[in-house]
Amino acid sequence: MKTKATLKIIFVTLLLIVMNGCDYIYSDPELSLPENAENKIAQIVNMMDDNGQFSGAVLISVKGKIIYKDAVGYANIADSVPNTCDTKFRIASFTKPFTVMLILQLVEDGKLKLDDKLTDYLPEFPKEKGEDITIHQLLTHTAGITGEWRIPNLIDIEKEYYSRERFFNCIVEQEIIFKPGKGREYSNFGYALLGMIIEKASGMTYNELLQEKICKPAGMKNTLGDITAQPIENRAIGYNYNYFTGLELASFIDMSFTFGAGHLLSTVTDLYLFDKALYSNKLLNEKSKELFFNKYGWHYQKCPYGKGSKKIRSNSLDGSVNGFGSHTQRIEKDTVFIVALRNTKEYKKQIVIKWPDYMMSRILAIMYGEEYDLPKKSGAFAIFQTLLESGYEDAEKLHKEIIGKQTDRYYLNKRELLFFKDELNKKGMVDQALNFEKIYIRLNQ
Repeated sequence: MKTKATLKIIFVTLLLIVMNGCDYIYSDPELSLPENAENKIAQIVNMMDDNGQFSGAVLISVKGKIIYKDAVGYANIADSVPNTCDTKFRIASFTKPFTVMLILQLVEDGKLKLDDKLTDYLPEFPKEKGEDITIHQLLTHTAGITGEWRIPNLIDIEKEYYSRERFFNCIVEQEIIFKPGKGREYSNFGYALLGMIIEKASGMTYNELLQEKICKPAGMKNTLGDITAQPIENRAIGYNYNYFTGLELASFIDMSFTFGAGHLLSTVTDLYLFDKALYSNKLLNEKSKELFFNKYGWHYQKCPYGKGSKKIRSNSLDGSVNGFGSHTQRIEKDTVFIVALRNTKEYKKQIVIKWPDYMMSRILAIMYGEEYDLPKKSGAFAIFQTLLESGYEDAEKLHKEIIGKQTDRYYLNKRELLFFKDELNKKGMVDQALNFEKIYIRLNQ
């Protein structure tokens, strides 16, 4: 029988586990940049390029000084155009902090208030749906505006061009999913409405105000709204990875459908200049910066780094749109800024093409003196490819080499093995799926 003291110890231990949960161990490490930091970071980026895990651009600065800046892969594969640090990528949801900033600047200028109603600026919005929705609620995804995932024909409607009026009507047609202020649902449509409010309150287009109030003060010359049908110099093409055929053009999306939430193009250099400007009052006053970082814009997150379970406090944001991804980290206490922009993704998982945090955790480990593993390729995918190209015997041989640690190029994940077995079944490749299952069973013996 367990004593009361033993039960108390167990309870406290479980409580600590629950409190830490998925957040791991929060730490406040000291910046310890090694002399060869640039070479170590380059090794990570180049290995991920060699592994086919990343195509894009990366920039890192400390105390305003760039310590690493490079690009890998192709902006246009068909024409062999390489990515550079001047390549313009779709930054996806990192558009949202710009939308937030324009709203806060309009508040500073006395042109709107955060508790103003949506219908004060867009009176055409049906009153029975929108009369209680505030700008604050739109900023915090608590307005009851639907998330796009609820729209069954999204893949079709996002391919069409939307004028502001047509896009507004598309949003109005959707049901309010909860009473404003009584729930939370991430909504790109809510940020599209904020973009329309910006234009109404300022009397300027979003892009005109962006250039005047953010880009010019910060010295940003390569950040602008993406217009799909318009040729734009140095704009990257987005690609998705097909497990059976490799990289292919990402599914088409007209960027008018991402207005206010994900429609901007930018470069790693411009986003570095944006970060630098935030240490001054060029863009926002101190009161607005407090709201920007703690309530509305570039939120604080706990970001993992190194091999252990440690996390560091950072302004961090990931963005994703067809064929593109963005990742930013800003560690204010050390004036650290990291940005990675990419133009390759996967349709479903992130097995072949890695999320930027796979890269970032290793880069942060270099900068904060933690141990880290060098990037490895998915063993499950390598076995899958070998099975398709060379047959079962070679796939089994590779599997044995990986689990016998005869190669340090791969990691092996059981869930990924099951995923590729399912992909084979979905393709009707039953025999290959059965062979893949044999490999999986042997892994578990």
